[in-house]
Amino acid sequence: MTQRKTDRKNTQGAQTRTRILEEAMLLAARYGYEGTKMSMIRKATGLSASSIYWHFSDKDQLFAAALERAFELQSQSIPNWLDSPPGQSRTADLYSNILQFPRVDDTMAYWRFGLSISVVRPQVDSPARARFLQIRRESTRWLAKWWERTLPAGLEQRRAAARLLGRLTIAIRDSEFIQRHGTTELDDDRVTWMIAACLDAAAERAVELSSIRPLDADRQAPAPAPAAQAGEESTREVFLRAAEDTIVEFGYDGVTVARVCEKAALPASSLYWSFKDKDDLLATVVDDACRGWDSAKPEMQPRPSDGDWSVVLRGLLLKTLEGFTARTRIRRLGLLLLLRTVSGPDAGTQRLEPVLQNMQSMTDEWFRSVLAPELEEEARFLLAAYLSECLFRILDGLMLSRQIDEEPWDPELLADLASTALHRVAALMQDGNTAAFSS
Repeated sequence: MTQRKTDRKNTQGAQTRTRILEEAMLLAARYGYEGTKMSMIRKATGLSASSIYWHFSDKDQLFAAALERAFELQSQSIPNWLDSPPGQSRTADLYSNILQFPRVDDTMAYWRFGLSISVVRPQVDSPARARFLQIRRESTRWLAKWWERTLPAGLEQRRAAARLLGRLTIAIRDSEFIQRHGTTELDDDRVTWMIAACLDAAAERAVELSSIRPLDADRQAPAPAPAAQAGEESTREVFLRAAEDTIVEFGYDGVTVARVCEKAALPASSLYWSFKDKDDLLATVVDDACRGWDSAKPEMQPRPSDGDWSVVLRGLLLKTLEGFTARTRIRRLGLLLLLRTVSGPDAGTQRLEPVLQNMQSMTDEWFRSVLAPELEEEARFLLAAYLSECLFRILDGLMLSRQIDEEPWDPELLADLASTALHRVAALMQDGNTAAFSS
């Protein structure tokens, strides 16, 4: 009888723990780390604070356990593609086996939350952030193993190439959590197929480059010029710079007046001379970045005489990835803002949306101008929109990865892989090989 009571008590305890984890993950995916309070979890579960703290010592331990459970549940439902033989087409395998599973839906809410707590760099690391980064590294290693078996057996840098392609794949999957900003309605499955084709082409390019350069080089992007010292800036500019640094470190939801003032080394009374409140300060940071983009739009070069526009694109990508353009800043702030899932009007998002749409519209237009002249107008319009979407998916993923990963990227290598891949996929589509592209 005593054993039965013990078993029943253990079962009830496990059920309570599961309910806490489920509700915590749902709330965290919607409101983020800073926005999710223990009081909200108590209300959602109907449990007392003591009941929750019986299972978890604090909020961070709770979120780490919630991430662990979500990852385990998802892993149980995904086939291990390493156990099945490769198909005849690597693009088809990428599309069906890698980019389609798991689908980005409610079961992937934990990954969005993980990105939101990992893309910022708090001064003191947390168990939840550490666990997600570990999950992400495990996923990257699995993808590297998948890639390695698709590469030539005698390739000298086979393992380095597989590692590079695994990181690139996970970065592009991360970008699925960023809202798209194109004005043309696109078919998600077609976008996914073209992303698969781009990854396949990037692998071909990596094999080509392996004979002339190292693929595991640790060359990082050059550091941007140091910011002006406080004495050279107005008080308003000091607070704007401090607020942007705080956003990068803690995320938008983690910005407080106290944190901004600490970074600015100025009192709160000085902040309120220039800004009405914290929301006004954050909106001004985004607005300032938007103005920087408006005044420094890149000059889009025309189609080269030989038709190889990948060289032009490579130069544009390199500047963005190295962090020396207004596009870098606006997309970095945009990534942090658009990872948030709380509904409702937001001054920063409302100001940012038209800028990101303008950025993508300019890119659409450029692709239309460099595609083969003989392409029919409707086909040119659609192909340009899909290429632009693929480009920004790749770019957003790489910038997220640069913000998250401690392992550096080589911007020259990435710019080469991305530009070459997009050019080859465009050529594939223009040559009429659209069987896999059609629904």
